[in-house]
Amino acid sequence: MDTAPIFNDISGNYDRFNHLFSLNIDKSWRKSCARAAFRIASDLAVSRGVEVSAIKVLDLACGTGDLSIALSKRGLKVTGVDISEGMLEKGREKVEKLWKGKYSRYPRPELGKGDGAALAFADGSVDIVTIGYGIRNFDDRPSSLREIMRVLSPGGALLILEFGQPRNAFMRMLYKPYFKYAIPGMASVMTKGKDKAAYTYFISSVEKFPKFEKFCGELSESGFMDVGFKSQTGGISVLYKAFKAK
Repeated sequence: MDTAPIFNDISGNYDRFNHLFSLNIDKSWRKSCARAAFRIASDLAVSRGVEVSAIKVLDLACGTGDLSIALSKRGLKVTGVDISEGMLEKGREKVEKLWKGKYSRYPRPELGKGDGAALAFADGSVDIVTIGYGIRNFDDRPSSLREIMRVLSPGGALLILEFGQPRNAFMRMLYKPYFKYAIPGMASVMTKGKDKAAYTYFISSVEKFPKFEKFCGELSESGFMDVGFKSQTGGISVLYKAFKAK
């Protein structure tokens, strides 16, 4: 399924909806991923005898750039890639505004169009790949994971943020009606029905995506090592971590 038109349509409201529907907790989820990436980058830099700024990060499905920006604030050199020009336009506007002000001391992220199944990067040219809430939208995950493995340098890391579901039964009982009915309903009201289809797709894509140990199995089958995950906010969000062999 070509999801670019969907994300082009909702690009103007994407950030506002994310923060509203997650009660702003999504910001802490991305910060956690950025901290993990910085720790890995620091370890790679020490092992290679280079500065952290020499470690290259590729942020796939970067959308409007929130994760790319969080990574850059850690002093990392980031290239963000997305298939939606509408999302990229919003991201570039955000970067332009921020880097004229208080963020000017950080490395500036570069955002460009690209397909996760056919990356325009040389073999072994990237040290860390991140994906923030986008892997479930990839049409052919096995091909995309092979592409990620190809562009990663030996010992490089893959960090993926994706939605899960509460692991606690009581929390799950409260969460499911909100997730399945309230979110698309609020989207419909706020956009006067314009974006309801997009958020119906969002619900469906999250429900279909393999979660926790099952997705870790996919990563292992793709050749990644030391695969694991960390639940965030009881499992509503999940940070997956995997490595390429040295």
